[in-house]
Amino acid sequence: MKLICPSKNLFSNEIKNLLKKKFECDFLDINQKKFEKIAHKYEVVLLRFSHKLIYKKNTKIKFILSPTTGINHIDEKYFSEKKIKIITLQNEKNFLKNVAASSEFTIALILMSLRKMKNIFIKYKREKFIGNEIYKKKIGIIGLGRIGTKIAKILNAFGGNIYGYDIDDLKKPKFIKKVKLKYLLRNCDIITVNIPLNKKTVNFLNKNKLQLLKKNTLLVNSSRGEIVDENYIIKLVKKELIYYASDVVKEEHQNGLNKMKNYNKLNNLIYTNHIAGLTKESILKTDLKILNKFEKTYDKN
Repeated sequence: MKLICPSKNLFSNEIKNLLKKKFECDFLDINQKKFEKIAHKYEVVLLRFSHKLIYKKNTKIKFILSPTTGINHIDEKYFSEKKIKIITLQNEKNFLKNVAASSEFTIALILMSLRKMKNIFIKYKREKFIGNEIYKKKIGIIGLGRIGTKIAKILNAFGGNIYGYDIDDLKKPKFIKKVKLKYLLRNCDIITVNIPLNKKTVNFLNKNKLQLLKKNTLLVNSSRGEIVDENYIIKLVKKELIYYASDVVKEEHQNGLNKMKNYNKLNNLIYTNHIAGLTKESILKTDLKILNKFEKTYDKN
């Protein structure tokens, strides 16, 4: 079988070498348009968020491998194709407990925002760098799953007062004060969004909810761009009412990336191009896990 990977630099040498022993592999560095033209000539597709796999009825694809928990970069029509096996890291809760990249990067976004790190290479006087601390701030965690709980533990160690909201009644550390969403939005100084994207969470933080934010709130999104009303957030940012730090953007593989690059010129916005999960350690762990799952599925076929 033939395998294509459109972003070779986002995968470990270990998975590339192991796959080359079994398959005819093309590890490439190509853009989205080129990928769409040639992807369907292969039986196996290996990809991360840098590319979107567009649906095509007449395709040779038999396996889609994505070492990710999110799946919005894979056309949803593929999930109804019985002949195509889609292998991701969804529901791998025990394994994912040891993957720390996204949680750590969310903390980095918070610190970069509070300490005005966007200005670090600009010849401003020192007063331009006077920022804020995490200590004693009210911090709201939306989504108390794996990532949200890790973030809460780290911020608690910084001395933050942690408030949490989750649609499920999950058992969590005692230092997290569980509150209603409206309370969290109205009262917290820093808010992180850590919920999965699905049909129920599209536009979860809509205009009505975002209007509850108090002035100078720092909103951090390392979840998905589709979960928030980006257009309204940008209006709040332009009016200098809130600070927005995001690793994700809506319509990432279409116009979203260019749009966010333009907005990144705003002083109270940071956008980082979906890199939260990209550390050498996490890439290696997730690569080997997805390869292990693929080998088990492939052997059965």
